[in-house]
Amino acid sequence: MTLERERVAYTDMRDFIRLLEEKGLVQHVTAEVDPVFELGAVAARSLERQGPAIIFDNVKGYPDKPMVVNLLSTIEQVALAFGTEPDEAKIHERVVGGMDHRMPSVQVDSGPCKDVIVTGDDVNLDFIPTPVWHEHDGGQYLATTAGVVTRDPITGILNIGLYRAMIKDKQTLSLSGGVRGRDSSTGPGGGDHILDNEAQGRPTPIAIVMGTDPLVTLAAGSPVRPNTGELEGSMEYEAAGGWRGEATKLVKCETSDLLVPADSEVVIEGEVVPNERTEEGPHGESTGFYGQNLAAFVIKVKAITHRKDPLTYGLICQRVEDYPRQLLRSGSMQSRLIERTGKTNIREVYFPEVGRRGMLIVSADIQHKEEPREIMEAIWDAEAWRWIIVVDDDCNVRDWEEVMWRVVSAAEPDDHVIFGREFEPTPRLRGEVDFTPPRRGMGIDATMKFKDNDFPPVNKVSRHIMEGVAARWNEFGLP
Repeated sequence: MTLERERVAYTDMRDFIRLLEEKGLVQHVTAEVDPVFELGAVAARSLERQGPAIIFDNVKGYPDKPMVVNLLSTIEQVALAFGTEPDEAKIHERVVGGMDHRMPSVQVDSGPCKDVIVTGDDVNLDFIPTPVWHEHDGGQYLATTAGVVTRDPITGILNIGLYRAMIKDKQTLSLSGGVRGRDSSTGPGGGDHILDNEAQGRPTPIAIVMGTDPLVTLAAGSPVRPNTGELEGSMEYEAAGGWRGEATKLVKCETSDLLVPADSEVVIEGEVVPNERTEEGPHGESTGFYGQNLAAFVIKVKAITHRKDPLTYGLICQRVEDYPRQLLRSGSMQSRLIERTGKTNIREVYFPEVGRRGMLIVSADIQHKEEPREIMEAIWDAEAWRWIIVVDDDCNVRDWEEVMWRVVSAAEPDDHVIFGREFEPTPRLRGEVDFTPPRRGMGIDATMKFKDNDFPPVNKVSRHIMEGVAARWNEFGLP
């Protein structure tokens, strides 16, 4: 089943940038910028200042090869990507809608990503502007917003995820990430596909796609649950189609049967060498720490296809970065949780921007005294979240002060702080030394229904009245 919705107002990443320029949300930097440390630092400072997207027109060492950063760092940019109002609640609705009503992709004969085809000894990764993003990085990181495409050797389903890839030489990359396990609530990742192929002594075909339309980029970095029902193919491509209002157009790679977005700026094709490992990193990560893998996968590049005069897109990874993690993970987790538990009284699931597996805030129309605990345990059954706060359905989960007011007002430490079970460590490859937070879940029941205290009504404008006012906001002429 698909959800009928209006198509977004752009066709690919370049067209999206045009839309941002019309809205004054892009700035060109014509001064020369060094890709070693300086470019990443400019991107980081602009993020902290909530600045516009930046196009570096003059990257040192890469004449006439511009690079864009911070494309999806503000609510206004993300709203344009989804074709909705610059309001987190509206964007959240689109995320959940696309997750639940995906659109099957279509295969086409060719596309802009086939404008130039380079194979064999002519392959050279150095043609792409590739920064050393952080001061302690081990090298140039090419895949920061790039999608890594693999095919599940057991089911045949395509997967696209955002994983680290560092340049080792002009035809070799290291790869770290994508090991989730087959029992994961989002299904196996690219790393699992590689390990499954290795067990049979087979190499793993792989494609790294750079500069896709922003919805494919967002889907690749989101925890999209596995397909159910009639949908087959790639769950991330199909989620992007549901968000876009149009099927994702895919084209076959030159050296494998993998399918990649036809409008990509650059496609790097290769294969992962079975049972070969290399050192990767360090690399600054969104956890706020540096990660490193002393036994990362090895990719041998076999071909590069790209558009004429390709525009590359990357991000600096840090606690604040060019990626709306809280919005995408919130929508995905809400969809998966309702599907797993059948608790349709869950109103919203929100992921605050406090780091990987950090905290979930869940609002629900609580039906009985034990339901907050049941919701927490359902989440812990699905994923190893560190903190969970459950609030009533009239709470604005995006208002941290309101959430904390409810914790202070309604949660007794002895009765409403709930310790979850200890979790198994996240599956990792030998040699991976990324930071992993403690794995003991803890929940806070900050609901007011069915408590021993008889709470008076909360002094707050109702959701119904507020929605009516929001619908007339432009009519009022208020900012």
